[in-house]
Amino acid sequence: MELHFYPGQKLLVVKEGGVIKKRVEAWGGPDSPGSDPRMQEIPTTEGIYVIHAVRPYSTPSWPMSRIKWGTTLKDMPNKKDVWYKLPGGKWGSVKNDIGIGRDEIINYYYRLYARRMVPKIWVFNDFGPVAVHFFKDLNNNLKLDKDKGERLSGEMIHTTPKNEAQAATGKAVKLMPSHGCIHIKPQDRNALLGMNAFKSGTIFVVHKYSEKIK
Repeated sequence: MELHFYPGQKLLVVKEGGVIKKRVEAWGGPDSPGSDPRMQEIPTTEGIYVIHAVRPYSTPSWPMSRIKWGTTLKDMPNKKDVWYKLPGGKWGSVKNDIGIGRDEIINYYYRLYARRMVPKIWVFNDFGPVAVHFFKDLNNNLKLDKDKGERLSGEMIHTTPKNEAQAATGKAVKLMPSHGCIHIKPQDRNALLGMNAFKSGTIFVVHKYSEKIK
């Protein structure tokens, strides 16, 4: 099984034995660099990669993504704060640790789910519940060898909080361009996971923007 992304056509394609098994809508970065002051939008980088893993993702680069999707939350209205559960079982302060206040969390949840409340879990990570990580396989053994200079790409396949909310509330899921990653719909992520399309060791090809699948 192989994965192929055609950014110009906004298609992620699963092939097996050269036969197309599934096509899903997928949006990469713009075909030319953008002007976002936080982080410039860039075209998704063409090349041949290998899928490494599917897992929740967190990064300090994006405030909402410093906490992994699904992390348990505790509303602390008397403190005007929200606590989040740390890996060891203790609690951290979203306000103190991340710089995001209780009102901001409530307002963001309202924009996503039309309910003015603190959710039970963190549903604001920009990379969705899980991200699909891939890398350039320099020695062609289908494994990530950090000691050989191989590194995970900063670009990933993932959903977004807005699209997750649209799917959860029964609304039409509308994809938008990324900063370089590849956005897919939650239902398509689930279908591809069910097909083992993101299995570790799977070849993943990002084609040129000008390339089209027949």
